[in-house]
Amino acid sequence: MSGARRSLAKNFLYQFIYQGLIFIIPLIVSPYLTRVIGKMGLGIYTYINSIAYYFIILANLGISRHGQRIISQKYGKEEELRKAFWSLLFLHFLISLLSAALYFIFVFTCVKDNKDIYIIEGIYVASAIFDITWFFWGMENFKSVAIKNTVIKIMECILIFSCVHSSTDLWKYALISALSIFLGQVAMIPQACSIARPVRFSRTDLFQHMKPLLMFSISVIAVSMYTIFDKVLLGFMMTKDNVALYEYSNKIINIPKVVLSVIGTVMFPKACKMAELKEFEKQKKYIYLSFIITSFLGMASIFGLFAIADEFVIIYYGNQFAECGEIIKIFAPLIFIIGAGDIIRTQYLIPNKMDKEFNMCILMNAIINIVLSMSLIPLWGIYGAVIGTISAEIFGFIYQIKLSKTYIMYGEIVKSCFPFLIIGGIMYMIMKLLSEIVQKSVIGMMIKIFIGALVYLVGAFIWFLKNRRYFS
Repeated sequence: MSGARRSLAKNFLYQFIYQGLIFIIPLIVSPYLTRVIGKMGLGIYTYINSIAYYFIILANLGISRHGQRIISQKYGKEEELRKAFWSLLFLHFLISLLSAALYFIFVFTCVKDNKDIYIIEGIYVASAIFDITWFFWGMENFKSVAIKNTVIKIMECILIFSCVHSSTDLWKYALISALSIFLGQVAMIPQACSIARPVRFSRTDLFQHMKPLLMFSISVIAVSMYTIFDKVLLGFMMTKDNVALYEYSNKIINIPKVVLSVIGTVMFPKACKMAELKEFEKQKKYIYLSFIITSFLGMASIFGLFAIADEFVIIYYGNQFAECGEIIKIFAPLIFIIGAGDIIRTQYLIPNKMDKEFNMCILMNAIINIVLSMSLIPLWGIYGAVIGTISAEIFGFIYQIKLSKTYIMYGEIVKSCFPFLIIGGIMYMIMKLLSEIVQKSVIGMMIKIFIGALVYLVGAFIWFLKNRRYFS
């Protein structure tokens, strides 16, 4: 087996590239798509894509977390790693094939409108058959995934600008997006097969994955109930326009969320290894450091969005998406809440095999979101869905703190992170004052962002200088 584990700094860099491209490419094309396809067309696509995603969830069946954890634990034991990989891949292939078949049965028996888009999204569902990113992440090999997907995502961007010119080209946009995901997954297979050469495995090797896969699938399904199901509910109970507003508000919020999720993704296999070796003090140190980084990035994003959201969406998406500004501001606190919760999940609960507690937390989140969203969407429309999501995430964060409070000293974390709240507040006030001075334009907005970022970075730099002990 070839390749040594990458350094932590390089892993962060490659994962930033990978996750960044997943959202940056759509952000590059979003202003173009909102104008050439429009709110209704994008609402239709988002609604159908959300339905297809449920079949992706069935196909993956919790493999991302379980796959990463077991590959990380088997690293360095070549024969065991090969058996773990091939037995898990075989099981994943069968389940994914079944999911893809069920999706096409659903499309050809239940769908009447926009069937062409549903059929194209079948390529997206089929891509799950070849999804083995969990293997590379478990090996802490983020470079391979990042490089291959960089090339494919750039090609996707070029094709969208070249081929999509009006609302009648919605099917072209759907096809380009689905094929880019499909090709990105297929491209990883040859390298994985060369690293973990084929090996015979027994039924025991196969069946040992069933329980953890089912355990993790519960949490994945539950998470989707308050990240994807809201869009389905909005499309079903309201109009497709609302789905587009919800989705395109989320696209902005997802930028800092994705940046913060890199911390959990990179640290997860390392935390699993530390938990297995019972290096608990080392594990705690990384958790504290992760909270500080999350606070630093999260507070900057939250207060920055508070200051420019209304102006930004009109410049970026156009006037028909103006309502996104208000939605983004309501959503903004989730950047820190979700980022901090992800640290607890990926660096404490799952590495220490607290799967039941983790699942209970996620299930409660899902129940809260479903009940609130179904009750409030008929009354308040899109804002009912937003309130449901925020309420679920706040509950989940508080519950996870309770689960880990004997292990993690939250008083110390709050004390070390609180200054970023103050610095962010100062940045916000300065940016709002600038709104009264500079003109509302792209240049004016860039001036506010630059000065606001400068103020925040100077304040944060002073704090980091005074608190270097956290990084020693």
